[in-house]
Amino acid sequence: MATLLESLAPLIARGMVLDLGAMREALRSLGDPQASLPAVHVAGTNGKGSVTAFVDASLRASGIRTGRYTSPHLHRFVERIAVDGAPVDEAFAAARCEALLAGIASGSLPKLTFFEAATALAWTCFRDAQVERVVVEVGLGGRLDATNVCAPDVTAITGIALDHTAVLGETLGAIASEKAGIVKPGVPCVLGPTLGAACEARNAIAAIAARVGAPIVDAAGVVARPGGRIEARFRGAPLVLEMPLAGEWQHENAATAVAILDVLANHDARITAAAVAEGFAAARWPGRLERIADVLFDGCHNVDGVTALCASSSLPPVRAVVFGASSDKAWRPMLTALRARFPSAPFHLCAAALARAVPPSTLAQAIDGVPASSPSEAFIAARATPRDGVVLVCGSLFVVAAVRAELLGLAQDPPVGM
Repeated sequence: MATLLESLAPLIARGMVLDLGAMREALRSLGDPQASLPAVHVAGTNGKGSVTAFVDASLRASGIRTGRYTSPHLHRFVERIAVDGAPVDEAFAAARCEALLAGIASGSLPKLTFFEAATALAWTCFRDAQVERVVVEVGLGGRLDATNVCAPDVTAITGIALDHTAVLGETLGAIASEKAGIVKPGVPCVLGPTLGAACEARNAIAAIAARVGAPIVDAAGVVARPGGRIEARFRGAPLVLEMPLAGEWQHENAATAVAILDVLANHDARITAAAVAEGFAAARWPGRLERIADVLFDGCHNVDGVTALCASSSLPPVRAVVFGASSDKAWRPMLTALRARFPSAPFHLCAAALARAVPPSTLAQAIDGVPASSPSEAFIAARATPRDGVVLVCGSLFVVAAVRAELLGLAQDPPVGM
């Protein structure tokens, strides 16, 4: 029997279509499963996944049955569609995927892209699994993203940086305008701490929010506490939280998540300070500054993410770097920043199994590094470096996934960069 990913794979060739017409038509034919499921809709350049992880875990700790939709997958396609914190059952999803693809083949449903079909599948799974609330991560941008058909009662924009400029625009204001396309009339929009002060990105978001009548909620900053904890404000009172996700930038994501939960708590008494604290302590988001033995994984894949990684004061000594990147990313500045941060570490350069991955030989022209034929070969060579410290694997979530799966002996679906 074909896996879910194998069943959907023929749609990959359709590429990306930035138009919501087919998505809306398909969901109408499926009974508009998204219309009856209140959603938290999260956009932003970086931090979306971490915010969804914090919010989802806290809602589950509140006794709320949740669905969570994220992309791309790290190891298995089913990770994209989580029900109550666990990847959707493959057989459960396969039956709904078969019906979806049959509808596309017969013409009763419009032709969909891979991401549109995956998103439609997620909504049917969430409806049939009888979840109460869905936490949805935007795939790309916001305004024309296939997820922008949900019925949110809160939206959020984590932060804005330069990424996907060929699609979203080459200025922070243009990118912010695309991401602000998720705001809805009367629906509170939470802005991450980096958008708290007047700037090009905030001004663009505020203008759109004012035009549609969406109130802006600024996420308050958090205060670091001893023992890897933070103090936030929830329901107007201090709340100390455990931080299971490493990296100082996670404080900003935590602040955004707490602000989202604070909005939701206005309408659901089950969302209490105790539940939020329990949820935060249980939240996990693999592959993001995650240390396993002597390997440190970080899925940073743009200049903003790499800059945050390099600025971290909590990094252990690094003895070698495994790096790969996609050609649509600013990989040269990423390499420059990493070399400046780790001047004596050897770089082992590789490419994930994606057509748009930068060839290792091309990466080697920009930095003194060793090209490898695969992430596995790069990792083996890096781990053999005879010095103290961790092996840092970064630059691409797909490279992180390949190495992490090998290290842990996990099953790995092929990567899909959409």
